[in-house]
Amino acid sequence: MCYMMAAGKKATADGSVMVARNCDSNSTEAQRLASFPRRQYPKGAMLRIPDSNHLVIPQVEETYAYTCTMRTKPGDEIHMISGGVNEFQLSAGASTGGWVKKEVETLTPWPETVVGDHIMTLVLERCKTAREAVEFLGSMTEQYGARTDNYIVGDPQEAWLFEQYQGYHWAAARVPDDCFVVMGNSFRLAEIDPTDKKNYLCDADLIPFAEKHGLWNPKTDGKFNASLAYGDATRNRPRGDLEQPYYSQHRVWRGISLLAPSLALDAYEPSKTYPLFNKPDRLLTPADMLMVLKDTYAGTELDEYGQKDSGQNIIDPATGHYRYAPAWNKSRVIGCPQTIASWVVQSRDFLPNAIGGLFWAGLAATAAGPHMPFYACNTETPRAYQLGDCGAHSHYIKDSAYWIFETIGNLMNLFYQVSVDVVRPEWDAFEENLFTLQPAIEKTALELHKNNPALAAAFLTTYSNGVALQALEKADEMIGNLYTRFALVNNPQTSRAYEDPKQWKKDGAVY
Repeated sequence: MCYMMAAGKKATADGSVMVARNCDSNSTEAQRLASFPRRQYPKGAMLRIPDSNHLVIPQVEETYAYTCTMRTKPGDEIHMISGGVNEFQLSAGASTGGWVKKEVETLTPWPETVVGDHIMTLVLERCKTAREAVEFLGSMTEQYGARTDNYIVGDPQEAWLFEQYQGYHWAAARVPDDCFVVMGNSFRLAEIDPTDKKNYLCDADLIPFAEKHGLWNPKTDGKFNASLAYGDATRNRPRGDLEQPYYSQHRVWRGISLLAPSLALDAYEPSKTYPLFNKPDRLLTPADMLMVLKDTYAGTELDEYGQKDSGQNIIDPATGHYRYAPAWNKSRVIGCPQTIASWVVQSRDFLPNAIGGLFWAGLAATAAGPHMPFYACNTETPRAYQLGDCGAHSHYIKDSAYWIFETIGNLMNLFYQVSVDVVRPEWDAFEENLFTLQPAIEKTALELHKNNPALAAAFLTTYSNGVALQALEKADEMIGNLYTRFALVNNPQTSRAYEDPKQWKKDGAVY
């Protein structure tokens, strides 16, 4: 149940194409952060895709270098990337898409050979540009089938949104250079014009199939709209058997509203659709993208945590959910605790690929951990960031960077009032300092790159790894501060435990 965004180069402050994602899953699905060099394989080698009914596909003779966040399961021949950037500044993100109409489910059953999320690994390993990635995704969908996934890919020139409609159908649209797009587990593509190949691509049978089976009538329905033809906006993730019309759409509404508040969109838009591509009210930065990825509807009508009531703590009597933190909300928030990796990629055509591709990578809950800069030329990551497994045997590992940041997120969301001021301001300041340092770091790297690209790569790798290790030191200190705070307030013998933390700080009772 992920969330993705992209912005064209005329919509950003520095002229970069940006792609971003919250990868939401089971929080025990530990993520690693790692760099991979180019790798060679024997001619005719084959690759087994996990979780795909034993599907085996041809391996390429050489794969490209990349840095990524990923899940690793013992015994798998290929890891599953949740985000990353390769040596050509190509970035890629994936997400569960929307629900197709019930008649589409009947007409196009879920193929047994679907590649699934592992396709993002193949994109970074095999593609150089966003358009090439879209064509690759299309060919894989037509050959092996679709399960209604969405993808966003970007390079230094452009970004694309790609959607699957189950069976073997797909469509993609280019993000206009001066616009951004957000996606939250729903179908977003609107009118598709197959003759405009600069801005749209799709399988050849997408429109004929819809017309043949009555999903779209050219005489009464106007221009072909992919989402309306194939999708059902009243059926949203995660439950297709229940009508949850705003489960996905609230997150779409919020993302657009944060970056283009002048549009004044309605959170309960009756049509359950919002404009696909929008111009931001101001040029966007990586910090703006992260702001959206961390959001919990604060200050809006959907903000149940901030609402004043008559002392009721239960927000959902059916489930017994308590208002522990803003994430415990009936409306699915963007910055949710089950995020296992979050990231923003900048792809910049005014810099060499090695420096222009910048992966702001975060592990675990977006708001409870740091986002660290890793460049396209990065060659290694610290050991702590390479620890953690997924699958049936996934468990806590004390030296794993993922589990350290996950622990902070769990503590913050279970003891929010007493911990949020220990966590959020620290990581916000940490990231802001990195944004401030970025021009100086890249100026030095560019000077080195002119005469010695390998030295520039070593410099940036050392810098990024230093930042990652510094983040672990800060995290260790933060956990200590949280436990000290808990020891102070978890005391039923004093009223101090029931007062507002802001008052404690004002009184000087808490450091």
